[in-house]
Order: sequence, then C-alpha cells, then structure tokens
Amino acid sequence: MNRRSASPTAATHCRCRPRVGKETTLFRRILVPLDGSPQGEHALPLAAVIAEKSGATLHLVLVHEPDAYTEYGAASFEDFDEESKAKEVAYLNAVLERLTSATSITAEVHHLEGVIEETLAAEVTSREIDLVVMNAHGWGFTSRALLGSVSDYLMRNLEVPLLLMHAHDQSGEEGPSRPTSIKRVLVPLDGSELAASILGPAEQLGEVWDAEYRLVRVVPAPSSLFGMLGSDKGASDAALLEQPRQNAEQYLEKASAALRERNHTVSTQVLVHRQAAAGILQEAAESGCDAIAISTSGRGGLSRLLVGSVADKVVRGAERPVLVYRPGPG
Repeated sequence: MNRRSASPTAATHCRCRPRVGKETTLFRRILVPLDGSPQGEHALPLAAVIAEKSGATLHLVLVHEPDAYTEYGAASFEDFDEESKAKEVAYLNAVLERLTSATSITAEVHHLEGVIEETLAAEVTSREIDLVVMNAHGWGFTSRALLGSVSDYLMRNLEVPLLLMHAHDQSGEEGPSRPTSIKRVLVPLDGSELAASILGPAEQLGEVWDAEYRLVRVVPAPSSLFGMLGSDKGASDAALLEQPRQNAEQYLEKASAALRERNHTVSTQVLVHRQAAAGILQEAAESGCDAIAISTSGRGGLSRLLVGSVADKVVRGAERPVLVYRPGPG
C-alpha cells in the first residue's frame, strides 16, 4: 500500500479556556495523539491532570492517513475520504468539548494529514512539545491496531519524554484503570550515562504531584542462587555477589544525592535478578510504584533482535504508566 509522505497541515485548530494559576510551568506543551478509539483516549485523564497542574497547553492530535481507507473498496474514494475527515474533525471537537467542560486547561486540537508516525514526530518538533502522553495501543477509525506501531516509532525517534499508558482491550473498558496521579516513580539505573539521562524527565514528571522516587539497579544473579541457596555453590555465588551489590548501592546513593538536595523523598534498592526487565517489573508491582521512568537508546533493527531492549520489555510488560526518554546526541 502506497503512503503519502508526511506533510502536516492543520485542518482544525481551536484554542479554549486559558489556565490561570502557577507561574512556574513544569511542562509547557503536552501532545496527546488520538485515533478515534476508546483506547486512544485512555491517556487523556492523566494528560489533562498534568496539563492543569503544570499550566501547560494540551495539544490533541489526530492524523488522517488517506491510503488507510483504500483497502475497504469504497465506490468513490474521494467522497469516502472527505466523509472520514469530517468524522475525525467532529470526533476531535467532541473530545475537546468534553475535556474543557470539565477542566480549566488550555487545549488545542489539530487535524493533520500524512503518514501517522512521521507526521506526529514532525508535529512534536514544530510545536516544541516537551511531553507526549499516549496509550501504547489503539484501534482507530480504520479498525486497525495503529497506536502500537506509532508508540514504538516515537519511542525510537523522539528526543522528548514519552509517557505510555496501557489499556489492553478494544472497548477501553477492561484492563488497568486510568490513573490520574503519580505519587511514586520507579527509576531503573544501570550505571551508564544513558540510563541516568532519565533522572531529569522523571523529576519533572514527579514534581507535578511532589512524588517520591525509588532508584533501583539490577545486579545479575547467578542461576544457582535460585533454588540452591542451601548448597555450597549457592553460598559461593552469594559471596561473589557481595562486591557488585556494594558497588550498586554506592552508585545509587550517589545518583540520589541531587534529588535529595532538592528536598525530594528518595529510596534506593539493589535488585538481584536473572533478567533486568523482569526484576524491574516485579519491583514496580511489589513496591507500589505508580509509574516507571526509563531511558532508551532507540536501538532498532538487527541489534534489537540480538541484544533486546530492557526498555522495550518494561514498556510491553508494565501495567502502569511508563515514562520513556531517548536522549539526543551529545
């Protein structure tokens, strides 16, 4: 199927009630991609709260992809395409009215046209968006699962934080509830500068609710530690872990110092686990964290298949919002 190249053109633009209050803006411009599905709207309540508390403008964006409709064999593609556009614009305006009637936020809607992934990325850049909030999956006007591939593309190409939500069914009625606050943020670190780059975005998100931060580092566990702790081999492995554990504890204390200096509540924990992503997800559930914040290299292609990505596995396995950040070069 041929696709039109990305060329964002605003067909609908509506500015609504201004936000009055905080002088200091935590986030200035927040973008929420929509696709016409209940799942796509799963991220709206949390995005609206962030916008209201931080004094940010909320940008609701729906990208019309003309070629997506050709497979349905419409008698007149042009008529069908125009009808589809009208439905999408009406949907955006209805969401806007529903949102602004219940809040005092500043909101805008943008109906764009082009390749969805590329058009959204261009919109983020052109409007200087500093946070994207979206559901990780969705079924839009074309009845295709669109947002999964879109969120994956944005996670690998944007250089702004991406807050991913999870609603797993097409009705949007089942799956995890819609959180409207984040009081505790789990931040996995591994000792690298890449991993530590998430600390700034995590703090920025947490400040909206004066959240607590839990910094963790996973120490790889020898397989013999599981089910063999009573054996000599298990005891030997435990001794071998002592130095890596101490190094990890020292690193976490150093990493948490700046947050504590700014009067944030911070706890640290060294996790011993055979798989980093599984250990992170388990800790998030057991410690009652409301969100996970993790950096990604944006790695794709063959290297992703061979090495795998901890961030990928965390995003796909989490049942709570995940803040993903891909730092730019330098």
